[in-house]
Amino acid sequence: MAGSVPACQRGTGFRSAPTGNSSAFSSLVDRSIQAWATLNYANLEVDKASATERHAEKLRSLNSIDDLLLGREYWFFQSRESFLRQERLMKWSSSHLDQYVLFPIDYGFVNNKDCFFVSHYWRTSDHPDPDGVDLRMFIQDLKDAEWSYIWVDWTCMPQYDDGARTRLEEYYFRRMLTCIPMLVRDCAMAWRYPSFEPRAWILYEVAEYVLNHREYVKTPDNSLFIQHIVEMLAYNVRQVLDIHKYRCTNKSDMLLVTGWLEILKIVYGIFPDDVQTRQEVLDQINQPYTGTYANPSMDLKIDKVKGEVHHRGKVYSFTPVFHLAVHTSLPLLQNGAT
Repeated sequence: MAGSVPACQRGTGFRSAPTGNSSAFSSLVDRSIQAWATLNYANLEVDKASATERHAEKLRSLNSIDDLLLGREYWFFQSRESFLRQERLMKWSSSHLDQYVLFPIDYGFVNNKDCFFVSHYWRTSDHPDPDGVDLRMFIQDLKDAEWSYIWVDWTCMPQYDDGARTRLEEYYFRRMLTCIPMLVRDCAMAWRYPSFEPRAWILYEVAEYVLNHREYVKTPDNSLFIQHIVEMLAYNVRQVLDIHKYRCTNKSDMLLVTGWLEILKIVYGIFPDDVQTRQEVLDQINQPYTGTYANPSMDLKIDKVKGEVHHRGKVYSFTPVFHLAVHTSLPLLQNGAT
């Protein structure tokens, strides 16, 4: 492995990245820091220069891709040029670091002027778009738009494929999965849903897009999802999910998605006319290490462990989203084969 091995990683059995990644990782770090300078930084409460300097120092302190995965503080975004020249969606790999730019998981860097989030069905379990059908449509949709970076799950998160994902990559994947709300909320969104299928992840992504943007586009392929979101606001999230038979391929994800939808409904109800406040509150509670969040000036407290929102004397309940296996400590993730 290039660079030093973090103390918390020694003896864990994690398989290290190839030593050839050293120069590629250094280039990724430099390229990412340079990219941050040109971003349309969205956090009006924090000075862009100081935030950039803080994260640049932190990123430069990492010695290898393994250090980065272990810390789980940065997103991989694919560059515009890399995305548009594809004929088939690229799978995430530490061997393709030249195709990426890293963004901190910190409100302001990811924004809806520079960044797109891609929402789509997976056509097969082995590859989300094996024949490039969706990719060609997305390229057609986005080629004339102004943007620089894009996030696609298959391309930007380590994927499980016949056991090829290392335990360190799985560790990164599982923790970053809990941060996806921030991505959907802060990026512009591109979607393609050929026909309606009751997929819970898609419903959640559309809900983030609709409820946390000042304006949104309604199309024939997302209209039924939007109708179900309206039903959830009026009735009960679990009831709507059950009536329309929403599901996740990975059944354990269903609890996570349900909790997120319930939090969305509660926060939307508390701040119905203030999109920016909703975005800022939700970005705070979606931080990977945040179990509870309190804002005395708003008289607001959110407990992700208990599944409770306290606001002005009222208590709202949701499915807890912090006690799941993705939040267990590193030693508990070391069982099983490498």
